Amino acid sequence: MVASRRRTTTRLIGAVLIAAVSTAAAAGCTGTSTATPTVPVTATPTLPAPMASPARPDEWRGTGEIGAQAAAVWFVRDLYSYVVETNDLTDWQALSEPDCEFCQSVVDDVGKGVQTGTVLRQGVTTVTVTRVEELNPLAYSVLVDFDQPSSLVLTFDGTQVGTTESSHGQVLLVLFRVGPDWHLREGQWFEDGATVPTTGATS
Repeated sequence: MVASRRRTTTRLIGAVLIAAVSTAAAAGCTGTSTATPTVPVTATPTLPAPMASPARPDEWRGTGEIGAQAAAVWFVRDLYSYVVETNDLTDWQALSEPDCEFCQSVVDDVGKGVQTGTVLRQGVTTVTVTRVEELNPLAYSVLVDFDQPSSLVLTFDGTQVGTTESSHGQVLLVLFRVGPDWHLREGQWFEDGATVPTTGATS
């Protein structure tokens, strides 16, 4: 029984010593540690990807009224949106006549965006054809209604510097066939609900 108590006492003393050393070590680490300050992380702005270059619709190949309607919708809903999101005027200028003032106004607006280093990001513009007038077998006047959502004005690094308001109105386009393509000859913006005159016959 004595030997048993000694062994038990020895184990208890050893356990106490280990516990004491562990406690001292822990206290020593706590006393010398320093807290690392938390540095707030600021998110770096990223320019959202623009819409892809729009493909011409299948009806584009048509030389009559159906083709003209499809071309008008494509110009207003697809190509114009692509232009203001990318500042890429390649297709716009290729399909615009040199004397088209409406077409040039879009080119001028894009030029301002290039100078200021900004582009737009907008939602989907809704376009509805409301009138078609045949000027000659290869030329048509097409009136469309449009609903354009508000847009973000962003710098090339993705920083937002402004917004544009949503808009609803009408656009009258004069399109004519040149080889396999439809070209813009004229265009004019009108307020929503305004009376839009007919274009009249042209040669």
